[in-house]
Amino acid sequence: MNLRLSILLACTLILPLAAVQARAPADPRAEITRQVRAVLLRDDMSEHDPAVIAAQVTPIDINGDGIQDWQVDWNMLGMQWCGTGGCRYQLWLGRKAGPPLKVFDRRVRDRKVETRDGRILFVFDFHGTHCGGYGAQECPGTFTWNAQRGRMVLVPMPGKSTRNNQAIERF
Repeated sequence: MNLRLSILLACTLILPLAAVQARAPADPRAEITRQVRAVLLRDDMSEHDPAVIAAQVTPIDINGDGIQDWQVDWNMLGMQWCGTGGCRYQLWLGRKAGPPLKVFDRRVRDRKVETRDGRILFVFDFHGTHCGGYGAQECPGTFTWNAQRGRMVLVPMPGKSTRNNQAIERF
């Protein structure tokens, strides 16, 4: 068999396999539930019913691309995930190829989703120390998806100064 034919044959066998591996999971919610359950088993070392975890994985739109994204509210998964800084909250970006990607994972006290000028904004309130104050003080942070950076970014908001943007923006 000549070299060209061997290469052609290898490509016809490898490329379909690569395409299968790059597909999004059949059930993104189950994949997120699996990953959250692994964290729960590792960090609090207790069994959690997958159905209870899956109930906290709910649809949300992060970027308006038509692919289902997800949020996880850890409030119902145990008090160790909540405190004076709020409860752990995650955003997972759905993708055409590959499993969902975790793009936000922080403790937040309050959250709401708004759309302004065609952008989806996540308005959070963090523990006051993230803004240079104390716990009970407001510490607003508004985030949006930035495709070029491939992550959620802090949006400067007029009239809502965040003195310590680096602490708020980190993920």
